[in-house]
Amino acid sequence: MKKILASAVLCLLFCSWAFGVSAFVPYDTYTYSTRTGSVEALYSPTAYYPDFVIDKSLIGIPLVTPTCICFDKEGNMYITDNSANRLIVLNPDFSLKANLDTFETEDGMFEFLGGPEGVFVTDDMEIYLCDTKQKRILVLDQKYNIIRKYENIKPVGVENDEDYSFMPTRIVVDSSKNMYVLVQNEYQGIMQIDQNGKFISFLGSNKVTYDPITKLWKKIMTKEQKKQLIQFLPVEYTNLTMDHEGFIYTASKADNSSPIKRLNLAGKDVLIRNGYVDMVGDVKTSKTTEKVESLIAGVDSDENGQVYALDSNGGRIFVYNSEGFLLYAFGSIGNQIGSFITPSDIKVNNGLIFVADQGTARITVFRRTEYADLVTKANDLYYKGQYEESVNLWKQVIERNANFELAYAQIGKVYLRENRYKEAMEYFKLGNFRGDKITNTTGYNKAFIEYRRIQASKLLGPFVIVIVVLYIGYSFYKSRRKRTGKAANLQR
Repeated sequence: MKKILASAVLCLLFCSWAFGVSAFVPYDTYTYSTRTGSVEALYSPTAYYPDFVIDKSLIGIPLVTPTCICFDKEGNMYITDNSANRLIVLNPDFSLKANLDTFETEDGMFEFLGGPEGVFVTDDMEIYLCDTKQKRILVLDQKYNIIRKYENIKPVGVENDEDYSFMPTRIVVDSSKNMYVLVQNEYQGIMQIDQNGKFISFLGSNKVTYDPITKLWKKIMTKEQKKQLIQFLPVEYTNLTMDHEGFIYTASKADNSSPIKRLNLAGKDVLIRNGYVDMVGDVKTSKTTEKVESLIAGVDSDENGQVYALDSNGGRIFVYNSEGFLLYAFGSIGNQIGSFITPSDIKVNNGLIFVADQGTARITVFRRTEYADLVTKANDLYYKGQYEESVNLWKQVIERNANFELAYAQIGKVYLRENRYKEAMEYFKLGNFRGDKITNTTGYNKAFIEYRRIQASKLLGPFVIVIVVLYIGYSFYKSRRKRTGKAANLQR
C-alpha cells in the first residue's frame, strides 16, 4: 500500500512539474477568436497564477472589507478597510507599516474615520483619503497627520440645497493638485475640485442609457413626452485611476457600450479599441446560451499601456494591450485562492496584479507565468519599435498557443513594414486581421493591395515589350503586305 501511495505522490509531482502552475489555478485562461466569422472563446495557457494573499497570516491583523488599493512611488501599499473604519499601510515587502483608525489634526485633536473608501498618494507623498460616511476628503502627511480637509463641497446649482450630500468614494489627484472625485449618487460625471476645495466642473459625464423598448417609444414621442425622460439618470462611474501620462481610466458597471474609458483632461474618451472584440469584459459567443454581462468594478493600467479590468460579476480579470486587443482573461467566483466573491478594486505594481475582495476579506496577488512574460515582452518590444526582436518572441508565443490570433497579426504588421507583403498576407490571414478599423493602413487588405501593385509593376515591363513587339510585327506585316499588293498590281 505504501508503494502505491508513494507512486501516486511521485506521479502527482511529475504532472505538476510537467504542466506547470496551471495545475494549481482554480480557473481557465482564454481569449476570443473571430476566425470562423462568429466570436468563440478559446482556451490558452495560464497567464497568471495566484502567488500569495494579503491577510492576517501575512500582516498580523485581519482585513474586514478591503475596498481600495494604491501604491506610492516608494512601493508602499495603502488599503482602505471600509467596515473597520481604518487605513492600512504596508511596506514594499508587504509587512505591516501602519494600522490607522485615528488621525491627529494640526491643533492636536484626534479624529476618526467613517467608512473610508478611496485613497490616492501623490508624488510628493501626500495621502488623499475619501472619508465617505463623514462626507469629506482628508489629506495626510507622511506621518499620517491631517494637514487639510475638504468638506461640504457642492457643484454649481445646488449651493443652497441642504439635502445634497458630498460622499466621495474614489479620488485621483493631478500634478497641479486638482482632485478628480467620484461622489456617491452623483450622475453628472467626475467632480473636479481645485486645491482650495472649490468645485471646478464635472468631467466625462456618461450618456443616459435606455432599454430597447424606451428607445422605440422615444422615436414616436412628442416633445412634451421626451422632456419627461429627463428622470432617466446617466450611468454612474464605479471606479477610476490615473495612468503615468495623467489620463483618467474609469469603470462603469452598467454601461455596456463602453464600461472602460480613458479620459483626457477635457473629458474626451481617447481609449483605442481596435481589438477583435469590444473592451467590455465577457462577450457573447456562438456557444453562449445565457445572457453575458460583465460588471466592471475596477480598472488600472501599467507603464506599457496595458489595461487591466476587473469583472465583479464573473470574478474575472481581462488584460488588454494599448490598442484594445484582449491578451487573456482569467479568474472565477469562489472561495479558493485565486477566486473572488465580491471583488472591489484592482491595481498593478511591478508586474504583479493586486485584487481586493470584500467577500473573502483578502487581497490576492497574481504573478505572470512564462507564457504571459513572453506575450508582455513581445508586445512591449513591438510598441517600442524593436520589431525584429518582437517577431522572435511572437513566434515563441505561437509555439505555446497556436490559436492566439494577435501574435500572427503583430508579425504580419512587422512584415508589412518591411515590405514583405506576401508573408504579411499569410500571417494576417492566420491572425484574421483585415485591418485597422480607423485608418485602414495595416492588415490583410493593405498587404494585398501592395503585393498586387508590385506584381503588376513586375508584369508591366514584359507586357509593354510584348505589346511593342506585336505592334512592330503587325506594322511590318501590314507594310509588307501593302508593298506585295502594289507589286502584284504592276505585273498586271
